[in-house]
Amino acid sequence: MSGVHTVRGIAYQQAQGVLEAIGLLEDPRLGSVRVEGIDDAVDIELHDRDGTMCHAIQVKVRAAEYTWGKSELLEVLKRWAVLPDAARASFEFLTDGELGPSGLGVRRALEAAAEGSTDPLAELLGVSVDQSVYSALGRARIRQDQHSTSALLARAEHRVAAMLPSARTEQDLKEQARQAVDRLFRALFDHASESDPGLRVMDRQSVATLLGVPAEQFPAQRWEAVRKRYLAAARSCIDHEVIAPAVADAQGRDPSVVRQHVSGDGQVLPVGELLSGSGPVVLAGRTGTGKSTAVRILRQQAAADSRVVITAHAESYLPGRLGALTADSLSVILQEVCPTATGIQALSDRNVTLVIDGAAEVAERTRRALQEELLAPVSAGHGARIVLVGRDMAVLRSMLPSSVSPEIFRMVPLGYERKVELVERATATSGTPCSPHTARAVVATLDKTLGDAAGNPLMFSMAMALMDDQDVPQGKAGLYRAFIEQLAARSGSVGVSAVSNALGIAYARLLDDGRRYADVYEWHRLLSQAVASLESVGLRAEVSDLNEAARRCGLITSLGWEQTVVPMHDSFADYLAGAAHASGAAPLPLSLSAGDDQRMLFCAAIRGVDDATATLVARDLPFTAVLLADHDRRPLREEAPHQVAALLHHLSASQGQGVVMSQLNDGRVLALRPLGAEPAWVDEARARELAEGCPVAVMHEGAGPLAIAARLWRHELLARLRPPVSFAPRRPEPGSAAAEALARHTEQTALAIKQLIGAVAPSGHASMLKAQVGPLGLHAVIGSPQHDALGVHTPVDYQHGNDTVIEASEGSLFPPGETWGSTTLEYLLDSPPSTTAVQRVRKAIEALTIDSWLEP
Repeated sequence: MSGVHTVRGIAYQQAQGVLEAIGLLEDPRLGSVRVEGIDDAVDIELHDRDGTMCHAIQVKVRAAEYTWGKSELLEVLKRWAVLPDAARASFEFLTDGELGPSGLGVRRALEAAAEGSTDPLAELLGVSVDQSVYSALGRARIRQDQHSTSALLARAEHRVAAMLPSARTEQDLKEQARQAVDRLFRALFDHASESDPGLRVMDRQSVATLLGVPAEQFPAQRWEAVRKRYLAAARSCIDHEVIAPAVADAQGRDPSVVRQHVSGDGQVLPVGELLSGSGPVVLAGRTGTGKSTAVRILRQQAAADSRVVITAHAESYLPGRLGALTADSLSVILQEVCPTATGIQALSDRNVTLVIDGAAEVAERTRRALQEELLAPVSAGHGARIVLVGRDMAVLRSMLPSSVSPEIFRMVPLGYERKVELVERATATSGTPCSPHTARAVVATLDKTLGDAAGNPLMFSMAMALMDDQDVPQGKAGLYRAFIEQLAARSGSVGVSAVSNALGIAYARLLDDGRRYADVYEWHRLLSQAVASLESVGLRAEVSDLNEAARRCGLITSLGWEQTVVPMHDSFADYLAGAAHASGAAPLPLSLSAGDDQRMLFCAAIRGVDDATATLVARDLPFTAVLLADHDRRPLREEAPHQVAALLHHLSASQGQGVVMSQLNDGRVLALRPLGAEPAWVDEARARELAEGCPVAVMHEGAGPLAIAARLWRHELLARLRPPVSFAPRRPEPGSAAAEALARHTEQTALAIKQLIGAVAPSGHASMLKAQVGPLGLHAVIGSPQHDALGVHTPVDYQHGNDTVIEASEGSLFPPGETWGSTTLEYLLDSPPSTTAVQRVRKAIEALTIDSWLEP
């Protein structure tokens, strides 16, 4: 195996070397590349035009069963930091392997050093370290790129194709690009074998000659020229991207978002409001709420107003290559291949907005790489404005530098009138238009069927698509199953059961890695493994047949030049994986992470909740356990009190309370948590006696252990999040006194929130709740008091931030280029800090669980 590992390491390093050599031609600052650096700490050197080293890379592979630890990483970093070139050049450790716990600590320390905080790095390195080492490691990072050599070379071919002169056909262009990359790959091998370091250098002209492309970018491919063509294409572009054709565009042409502020529930705004400020933006929404549709409409509306919005798929991102992702996104709209250099130039344009869709749904290491690449430009406010789009607001926030406070938006559910309009339009398109009265009756039926999901654009449009063929199934899982069957029937695909099973197995394995996408090589391997799993239980299938059927009915499609395989919508990957878990075709993962909630909910909806599922979700996704509890219908047996107690061990921040349960004559169950009690069943008289000293949950017949645990946890949260009895503080005088009062209120609220989070968050999950609550500081400008018919009020414009800066102003309250929320000083101060803290924490918990879950 050591020989195989060596060959894999050489191939991986050479493929990365090819990409860096091509990068010479994409960055006008670079002049040459050296393979096999002068020092053992460096495998690839990038030089400026004057020959000065500006960036160094060490490339290492790692077998899947091993991880990188602190000692190994620090050894490499220390060796680099003392080299003369470390004083001015940046450095990265590039690997296809995973980081162990201590390795993750090293990466966090490097990230902190890049933001100016060297304390974590000092703790790792020890006290006897020169300042020059800290400076050098402040420009160092660890990059994980787990793409195969084949996938990396496919990316290289794409980048070269964008530089090549026009070919007769697309197939000719691909073949020319493949041959060019092969020449460069062999040349790098030859240069790497030279003993003289000077002979291991290739300048940009040599690379260009080998590839058969110009050494400098074509004028027509520079951003200033491409920009005009892009705007023209984006204005008329309905969509060249991935959309499931059977799913209606339920958001229409004017989707709505809501800006998140502390006061009120936020103002409903058109999607164009995302472009109103100047800093980074987060757009969050649960699966199927129309996020992707909204950003496509934003792109088109912005182009009509001569503003550039570039929409990118996070699934296509390669670590460290945001410029390439941007270029690919331009290519999709222009329908012409753009070189990476064009993407890099677009990223440096302050008048560009780059929207990265699905940012919260990619693997954790990919999010980390993207976070590192965004750190410098977003912190400094340079270049394109960044908009991150995804399901999880907390995850999206964490991808941006802690020094900035992004504007936060959420998608607005479908309103009633919009749903009626959609039904009327759908029936008119089918040739049987209906009256408004009939449309409203249809909406009422669909609302009843879909329940809480009725405002979800994807779910509503799927239900409409099923109306003509059958009764709409109850529940999300039934809706997805029926919709997939309809897709297969309409496309003429056969064997939909085998296709669904195979895709479910494949997506379960991808989701175990935090992904719903794969390059073509990995996808073929995953389908082959799925076929082997099916054959082991007597179901025969061919990989090519399954892949063709899945594509024909639209369940999978491809993105970009590399043809990255993605589901028609990410929720279909969740459903198929959940169905595979439910059937036993794919085992449950050993642990869960953010983004796994939906597949576990689908699994529970199909087969119910068992002890393993309940424990796994309660431990790793405690807030999702509240939703999962609705599917727990397990009978309460002798061990039920112990099961509930075990689940509360993960959910509850309060320990030391046992669980006592009692069966009532009418079938209901009393559940209590008396202090110090052992889990047990007791008779009704004893239960009522104990109930005098602790909260009681009265559960209906059929509620399982997780449902009881969730109810008891809710009682605990309500008790801890009860607003204290207090009086509103005395209103301050205008001017500096008002600023001091608001600053004091903000700081006291922040302290109270921290204390509440510590008191109510499940063990190990305080960071999730903290991120959902949002920044605790406040940047505010207090205006002059105003008089009207309702009395006196003092306007306040504000933004949330990590610190608190309060000013009184007699002039304009709106700094140019920034979007601030508006409220009044009286509104902010009328609630005492303790009450405001309770409201914010309660609202955050409900956002992570169920709306209004904590209403008394």
